[in-house]
Amino acid sequence: MMDLSPVLDAGLTVLGAIAVLSMGLWTLSSESSTVSTSQQPSTSVRAYHESSLPKAA
Repeated sequence: MMDLSPVLDAGLTVLGAIAVLSMGLWTLSSESSTVSTSQQPSTSVRAYHESSLPKAA
């Protein structure tokens, strides 16, 4: 009878690699719920930018 331990080891290695890659890709593609990147500027910053712009003729 043939020894199947190398086949089993190779299968587990491939499954582990697929699991690690899929978790990494899922982590990179998922949006973080703790950090917001679309914050509005504060009113003082907004007022400074509005007052420093020249008025259109």
